[in-house]
Amino acid sequence: MYNNHMALDGITLSKVKEEISGLLPIRINRISESSKTEIIFNVHAGGKRTNLVMSFHSVYNHICLSNKNYSTYLEPSTFVMVLRKYILNGIIYDIEQNSYDRFLLMKIRARNELYDEKEYLLSVELMGKYANLILVDQETGKIIDALKKIPPFENTRRTILSGAIFTLPEPQDKKDPYGNEVNLDESLVKQLAGFSKQLEKEVRYRLSIGQQYEDVIKEIKESDSLYLTKIDDSYEYSIIPLLSLERPYEKWPIFEGFDELYFHSDEKERIKNISDDLFKVVKRQIKHFENKIGKLNESLHDAINLSSDLESGELLYTYSNLDDKGLKEVEVVDYEGNSRIIKLDPKLSIKENANKYYQIYQKKRKGKVYIEEQLAIASNSLEYFNSLNEQLSYANYEDALDIKEELAKYGYLKKKTSHKAKKKKKISLYQLEVDGYLITFGKNNIQNSYLSFDYAKPNNLWFHAHDYHGSHVVVNSDNPPEKIMRICANIAAYYSKGRYSSSVPVDYLPVKQLKKVKGMPPGFVTFHSHKTIYIDPYDDKELEIRTL
Repeated sequence: MYNNHMALDGITLSKVKEEISGLLPIRINRISESSKTEIIFNVHAGGKRTNLVMSFHSVYNHICLSNKNYSTYLEPSTFVMVLRKYILNGIIYDIEQNSYDRFLLMKIRARNELYDEKEYLLSVELMGKYANLILVDQETGKIIDALKKIPPFENTRRTILSGAIFTLPEPQDKKDPYGNEVNLDESLVKQLAGFSKQLEKEVRYRLSIGQQYEDVIKEIKESDSLYLTKIDDSYEYSIIPLLSLERPYEKWPIFEGFDELYFHSDEKERIKNISDDLFKVVKRQIKHFENKIGKLNESLHDAINLSSDLESGELLYTYSNLDDKGLKEVEVVDYEGNSRIIKLDPKLSIKENANKYYQIYQKKRKGKVYIEEQLAIASNSLEYFNSLNEQLSYANYEDALDIKEELAKYGYLKKKTSHKAKKKKKISLYQLEVDGYLITFGKNNIQNSYLSFDYAKPNNLWFHAHDYHGSHVVVNSDNPPEKIMRICANIAAYYSKGRYSSSVPVDYLPVKQLKKVKGMPPGFVTFHSHKTIYIDPYDDKELEIRTL
């Protein structure tokens, strides 16, 4: 939803640190990862359960507390397993920040397998492409493990490997940003700890419009909010309003502001991690079936001239009294009185040539039936993979997992073998309530099939974009008002390949008229009678959609 390319600065991180410190001690209940660069601690902080989210993405690395529902990898990485071994159920009792640098040192007390109390240090380093999470044994000062390992040949000053002595990132050696020593004729970024180019630009702008430096610094120091300014599809942010951008801005509590900034970007990263391979599989199958259909159509073209071969054989029987052998062709009059030349094999008699044309006809007839069958199978398969390709384009993490499971079920992905008894996965659906009407929809084949044939009632009204792969949408009424009809049609059109088109036709009919397509994967339906509504699809942000 949002793209954000601003780096986290040390002053903003100090505000985050203050917020988290105010909730100490914090108990670590669960540790998981939602992408290769994002670790989630489910914690008990300030008397309630919440998520401590730490992203080490090279562009949007950050740390915040969040109540949003973060989807997590089904199988933890080795690093997450190490974190669980040492600090799960541990207590974060102190957090330090060194002179507004972009890293936090979390002190953690936890018990080992022998139930002895141990002290650990978690270095949360949020320095752009060098962002990292490092677990350290406080007693020995040695690194236990790190999210990103750095061997000596990559960085001679700071080795980050298991067993290496932990050293802090190099200090910036800059002045306190809230002190009085500053030279406004020189770069503030080079002088003051925690300052970013964006913050300096804002300070300079404010000085140019008559504000006093001391007043601006005071506003920075006292701020406990995050200010977001939207520019096209991205956001710039700071802990004071960015007046220099001369655009409207939004004021958020710090953690909620980070959620607004990063949750959707992080979700894209989580989806990317799981769906990259899925896209490759799907696109490979699309290419395969497109090529197959092309070759089958060529074969069908060769096989399609059946009547001509049959007629040639019949005409040759009629003229079998002609010279028997040696002719390369013969001119005859067909049944409509037209002159026609028939090619012959000179080694064969007229009657034998007639038999040969009959044999060619029979072979082509059988071949045509087989080719048409194969063409139907390939066309259905191509339609199926095109639908998956479209579903992946707007899938969230759970939707992508459904698609992965579906591909594994049909043999397009390797199934992971497990000896554990597998719990039946709950099928998610999406729902909203408008004016007392419940509107429910799916976003992939498994969800669509479950919605249309298991969840929905026979007299519910069903919607689907005409001639597009997309969502099945159901409203719990057989005669909803126009407003509800248009919301249903918009959802069906928006979650389809027609989302960027105008006047998209959306078919609707009672659920009881739907039938499954025999031999096709879930989500494919057929029906005979329907009505159509036309809609210009748009992302209706006012709809409060929940997951069932």
